[in-house]
Amino acid sequence: MDEDEAVARVRGADPAAGAEPDGERLAALTSERRADELAARRGRRGARWAAVAAVAAGALVVGGGAGFGVGRATQDPATSTLDAGAPAERSVAAGAPESMSSADTSLAGGYGGERTTFTAAGLSDAGGTATAWAFDGAAVFSEETAARVAEVLGVEGEPRLEGGWNVGPVDGSGPTLSIGPDAAVTVYYSDPALYAGLEDVAPAEPMDEGAAEGGDAASGGDGDVGTSAVEPLPAPGGGDEPSAVAPEGSAPDGAAGALYETLAALGLDPEAAEYAEQDAWAGHPATSVVAHHVVAGLRTGHSWYADVVDGEVMSLSGPLAPVVDLGAYDVVSPAAAVERLADPRFGGSPVWSEDVAIMPVPEPDGRSWDDPPAPPPAAGAPVPWPVTDVTITTAEPSLTEHWTDGGSSLLLPAYDLSDAEGRTWRVLAVADHELAF
Repeated sequence: MDEDEAVARVRGADPAAGAEPDGERLAALTSERRADELAARRGRRGARWAAVAAVAAGALVVGGGAGFGVGRATQDPATSTLDAGAPAERSVAAGAPESMSSADTSLAGGYGGERTTFTAAGLSDAGGTATAWAFDGAAVFSEETAARVAEVLGVEGEPRLEGGWNVGPVDGSGPTLSIGPDAAVTVYYSDPALYAGLEDVAPAEPMDEGAAEGGDAASGGDGDVGTSAVEPLPAPGGGDEPSAVAPEGSAPDGAAGALYETLAALGLDPEAAEYAEQDAWAGHPATSVVAHHVVAGLRTGHSWYADVVDGEVMSLSGPLAPVVDLGAYDVVSPAAAVERLADPRFGGSPVWSEDVAIMPVPEPDGRSWDDPPAPPPAAGAPVPWPVTDVTITTAEPSLTEHWTDGGSSLLLPAYDLSDAEGRTWRVLAVADHELAF
């Protein structure tokens, strides 16, 4: 049949053909859909912020911004002791993670661990101790917490336990609040009234890595998209290292200041964070702010995100659960951590960074998709089996999040292991005898 006939048949089969539309219901659905789309935009922007955090972490490892030297890793004596020792030279081959296909790892040029050998060069052979942490979600996931947070954020209504604690209308007619039952007890808040005018503007470009790390202001790819950075809070005594504890009165200005004050009003520690901001949408006065959660000078991988308009928080998300000290654990040496990159019990998670050149996928010389299949190799010829050799030259202390079968979220001592090109892998540092295999 032709196109007109097909369309006519579809229309004829419509059970609502001839029905009068419900204008009020359509308006409500449109409003709800708009709220969902805006929430999705915020989610996509949050994913970009996560990528930016990885970029910043990679830059910190490569540049030694936290003050750690090659083959040396130290923390506050109260929280960790990773002593230096004699350099070690070790080489080990890594197997392919089952969750990653050969296409995925070839795209990363061995970055994911498949057919890769790791060698430690100049790293310490000495272990030590480091503190582990955990989110105590059970301490704050309650109706009382939901009511208190709703009062701080100006959300009206009684808390409802519906897949988490929820406060506020569901039709987009007013501010809404949701508190999840996850280990970190993540809060989500938005005020639809402040989103006026956002329907016709596009999200701004993601913040560049310089802004994420608190560097100089930069311009976005389009002329109307600008980014700005807020310097990380200073360490006590004026040191250069970012710190979880900052001198009183050191709150950032502008949109980051609004997030800082909101965290304080919620009973959280706003100084246990490193702040950065960027434009949220091109052509709209909203500013997006991230506050990277920091424990003992190390980022946890969790962050608070907010969109701010004229000093008012338009949306907010992040963890409400406090972090508790689980005590000191023995940790392996940096050299032994490199061996773990090949151990199937541990493996290693790549810390992706946009400023690090990933090895390209090798392409057959002179071939295109229009060429016929290549002939088979000669009988008995060696089988092509490329292997990537990586030499790890630096080991920086970090934290890695681990979820237990019971649903707890632990922040465990780890190493960020980097080669001379800045490619980085994160691996657990807790010693074998401290683990229940």
